[in-house]
Amino acid sequence: MGLTMLTVALPIALAWMMYCVGLTLSLADFKRVGRYPLFIFSGLAAQLVGLPLIALALIHFFGLPEVVAVGLWLLALAPGGASSNVITHLSGGNAALSISMTAVSSLIIPFSLPLLLPVVLSDSQLVLPLKTAILQLIMVTLVPVSIGMICHHVGRGKWFASFAKWAGRSSIWVLMFTVAITLAANSQVFQQLFSSASIVAIALCLLGMTLGIIVARLLKGGEVLTKTLAIEVGIQNAGTAIFVAVVQLGQPELALTPLLYGVLMNIPVAVMIFRHQRGALRSLFAR
Repeated sequence: MGLTMLTVALPIALAWMMYCVGLTLSLADFKRVGRYPLFIFSGLAAQLVGLPLIALALIHFFGLPEVVAVGLWLLALAPGGASSNVITHLSGGNAALSISMTAVSSLIIPFSLPLLLPVVLSDSQLVLPLKTAILQLIMVTLVPVSIGMICHHVGRGKWFASFAKWAGRSSIWVLMFTVAITLAANSQVFQQLFSSASIVAIALCLLGMTLGIIVARLLKGGEVLTKTLAIEVGIQNAGTAIFVAVVQLGQPELALTPLLYGVLMNIPVAVMIFRHQRGALRSLFAR
């Protein structure tokens, strides 16, 4: 039952959240992103180079056992997927920039991950299915976002405005639903909540967010850019890391750290979303 929920309900939930993101976007958003290629390049550099360096530092500083170290390394090599786009949207970041970074990084993962994995796991032989990775990204990110943007473009009248408002609110509940089914399918991770794997998992998330904030400040970006890079650099694709550990490497025990990360990353995420939503409500009542 848990496996079915993850493989069927989770992609549907993510697709709906991305559709809700699309309802708020227009082509003008992407045109603005194209004017700032430095932001995308800098964000990807922090994501694809900076975060692996942080992971290596954590591995050596804590002297992690191989099972935990490899799991952490897999996480560092798997940049955020559709969930980071949704979190960026719910936190008041630049969703268009987030989606653009995800699209680019998803094309790099199949090459960078097998190339860098031997740094920690020297005897691994890994080939990621490039076509499958791209198709999954398209189906849960670009397709629903595109449909949402079309609806945003052609939608008219009070009924559509009401629907778009309801959809935006529902995305928060759907995000909570994805967290719940992930926990239900992996309830055994609670036994490791106070282990070294938990410590390095949340440390990778928080240090990644910090790196994103530093990069945004160096670029003299505003609050929106700071939120976006913090999320894109700090939130990794635990699903990809778990897939590599279980399916590609055939070693389910290596999925421990990604599983813990999938649970613990929701703590800073919830704080960011709550702060933004509270600020939005205050602005609404202040009018």
